[in-house]
Amino acid sequence: MKFLPRSTKSLFYSIGLLAAALLAGCGGGDQGRDPILGLPAATLVSLAVTPPAPSIALGATQQLSASATYSDGSTQAVTAAWSSATPAVAGVGATTGLATGASVGSSVISAAFNGKTASATLTVTPAVLLSIAVSPQAPTVQIAATRQLAVVGTYSDATTHDLTASSTFVSATPASAGVNAAGLVTGVAPGTSVVTATSNGKSATTTVTVPAVTLTNIAVTPANPTVLIGGQQQFVATATYSDNSTAFVTGNAVWSSSSPAIATTAATGLSTGVAVGTTTVTATVGAKSGSAALTVTAGVLPPVPPVAQAVPLGSAASFAVLAGTSLTNNAGGTTLITGDVGSPSQTTDPTLAAGYTNYKSGAILAGALADLQVAIGNANGRSCDVSFAGGIDLGGLTLAPGVYCYAGAINITGTLTLSGPGVYIFRTALTLNSTANSIVALSNGATAADVSWLPVGPTTLGANSVFKGTILGQSAAITVGDNTTLLTGRVLTAAAVTLRNNQIAK
Repeated sequence: MKFLPRSTKSLFYSIGLLAAALLAGCGGGDQGRDPILGLPAATLVSLAVTPPAPSIALGATQQLSASATYSDGSTQAVTAAWSSATPAVAGVGATTGLATGASVGSSVISAAFNGKTASATLTVTPAVLLSIAVSPQAPTVQIAATRQLAVVGTYSDATTHDLTASSTFVSATPASAGVNAAGLVTGVAPGTSVVTATSNGKSATTTVTVPAVTLTNIAVTPANPTVLIGGQQQFVATATYSDNSTAFVTGNAVWSSSSPAIATTAATGLSTGVAVGTTTVTATVGAKSGSAALTVTAGVLPPVPPVAQAVPLGSAASFAVLAGTSLTNNAGGTTLITGDVGSPSQTTDPTLAAGYTNYKSGAILAGALADLQVAIGNANGRSCDVSFAGGIDLGGLTLAPGVYCYAGAINITGTLTLSGPGVYIFRTALTLNSTANSIVALSNGATAADVSWLPVGPTTLGANSVFKGTILGQSAAITVGDNTTLLTGRVLTAAAVTLRNNQIAK
């Protein structure tokens, strides 16, 4: 027998392969057999989903994959058709297999391919904390002044929550800036310090700067108050520095009464009348002191000054939102107004609680806008109990009733607490701004109906913040951030108002 050369055999084999391929392409041959070896073709036996028992946090995602197993024992990743038995718990991309947690619970996720199906039960657990942020970033805190830090956590479901109360705080350089367990920073000496906040295993920092200035003066307000025996008066200490900046130092001052038998004074600056007479209440910070005279009477107090009366709103009192030029409200949102609404131009009408009206023209709208200007004139005519030549960040402060006047902007970072019954009026020659997640809190009998804000410039309230009181804008716009809540508050201006997913109740 003669053997063909190897090259000739290879040629015949190649011709055979080509012929088999042509037959298969033309529909000829045995479709269930390997065209070259003549063996039966592998068939799909089963389908599997991986991972087999996935678990994700609310709002997180999980990539699922499908793999096919064939009769010859081989496996291959395949593109399956995906579905979720409970989309309200977990959705899944029909072609991608990417599942997303929508609510806490479990859902069976199925894959289908060439007549075979497989599934896995996906468990969705509560949202987990992804990160935290400290605000304000890079604050400046004067010597003996304080600044409240706020910690906001971002979760896997895209929500944010105030975590200040559950956070721990550490100052890297307490000799320059100290911080207490609640996140209240105190300026100690010129320099900088990195303050670290930690919550649920997550950390974030901010750098506090204490400027190289000296304390030049302490002022105590009100200057000459009168109380009855048993009555109380909250004093406020304000420091002035060598660069003409000012800051509240009430909490860090050492308070005293020259005649404790007439009136006692607590470490917080709260004085209580004991017997008829007059005493000097003094606040001391370092080598500087300031004082006020407190008179205690046994009878009726002197006539109440105008500040003790709430700002009269007239016919504007029935309005929760009033805009003299235009009202812009997001379409398809969840803005709900408990009170009348008025504006001659409106993009999308906000939702009103039952019993209230949206006025777009007419005598009622015109009368309310006119009474708004009267109310602004009344509030601007009050004498200032506290007067600053610059701006102020009220975050972290606790204030008593009074008229607070600032030449610069008013900012609110963190929480401002208004403590005690009485009228609060805040005036600024510039803008009024609150940061995201900031809070105006009321305590010890303070009510939102007695709180008035009078910015000359525009007002911007940060997203997810809680704001209390009535904003009275003479001729500047008011913008209410996304999901900002005004509890027993009003947004009244002769200019434009912008709303977005807000809850406002007059």
